[in-house]
Amino acid sequence: MSQFELLPTDASQFDPGARPLYWSRTSGMTGPISGNLDWSLTRLATPHPVAADLLRICAGAYLADRLTSRGQAFTRTIELTVHVTETAAWTADAVEQVADLLWWLTADDWTIRVVPAGPSEASELPIQPPVREVALLSGGLDSLCGAVDQLNDGTSRLFLSHADGTTAVKHAQRQIREWLTERATNPPEFLTVTFTQNGAKAESSSRSRSLLFAALAAAAATARGASRVVVPENGYTSINIPLTTARGGALSTRSTHPTTFARINRLLATLGIGVAIDDPYLGLTKGELVAQAVAHVDPAAFASVVATSLSCGKLDGTYYKGGDPNYGCGLCVPCIVRRSAISAAGLDDRTPYLTDTLPAASRPRLINNRSDDVQAIQEALRRGISEDELLACGPWPDDFDLDAAVALCARGLQEIARVPLP
Repeated sequence: MSQFELLPTDASQFDPGARPLYWSRTSGMTGPISGNLDWSLTRLATPHPVAADLLRICAGAYLADRLTSRGQAFTRTIELTVHVTETAAWTADAVEQVADLLWWLTADDWTIRVVPAGPSEASELPIQPPVREVALLSGGLDSLCGAVDQLNDGTSRLFLSHADGTTAVKHAQRQIREWLTERATNPPEFLTVTFTQNGAKAESSSRSRSLLFAALAAAAATARGASRVVVPENGYTSINIPLTTARGGALSTRSTHPTTFARINRLLATLGIGVAIDDPYLGLTKGELVAQAVAHVDPAAFASVVATSLSCGKLDGTYYKGGDPNYGCGLCVPCIVRRSAISAAGLDDRTPYLTDTLPAASRPRLINNRSDDVQAIQEALRRGISEDELLACGPWPDDFDLDAAVALCARGLQEIARVPLP
């Protein structure tokens, strides 16, 4: 069992047996946490205090996730204590909802405890103009397509990005922001939050990051008077049905699964935070989402920025002789789905994948390391996706259309069949 306690640097621990995660109240982060988001959340202006507490809890869970090795047993037991300002809002039901969400996302046993935070000095922050919604801009292809689809629709929005220190992600986000700014009727507003742990990571996965991102967006929305957070993600990837029986459970990420959003929205309602998380592209395959974005822009210009977006689930180019750590591999499942979507949309794929750019001597090692991904894709293409398999990936929200989801998965596999595999 791992025990952690998230608290501001000037506070005292409630649980002396827990590993303290001290978070600076002001900028100039030191200790176990790095980034531009301090304990007081000044980067977000003045979020709703309960939304600020939720963000701190999710941030603590993200840190605990990265600092706890999964080991051979896979399932971990993690206890997290977090200092909060609005203790009355954190009923047993609300705390249990957070723990259940973390279990759903990570397949680990979580215990969340909240304790009262000490008073902090009040500081006056500049009032930010209101916006109607907050849209996530991750640096990935889907968030790029969502931004292009919404860019000049007349809605005031804040594009929010989170970076965890990965250079490739920061580069993709920067290139996309610049490209969008050049093509916007009115200058878009962007906010980038960096937040991660210092030092080596004990766990390579980060399944809790999606909850941190959602909490960031909800807190930012309350600070700007917005009631909607848009998460642009195609439905095939959101459902993310396991391609083989060996890829079930948390091995198949649930970051934007419909049940994830339903549970997050239930938690936000329980806490009285007037914000809802929404994915308007849940009915589209990735190729259909790319095609919808292409309709708004010049295809050649769009192809250039698509090449800067990042979809790879591995990012291990540094381990191959002649490889580039900023290039997607081209052969993991997310890369194959990406390649299929760009092809299905009739777009020129200018992305520099490792599978195309590695020296001849290094490429066989990449192909061998991705053999499980490629074989899983090939098996799914042979047998298809059944309704029973989809049901097994639940539970699902009450209003979820299972028949439409089966058809969506079939269309997604038709797109994937376009990609030549080794």
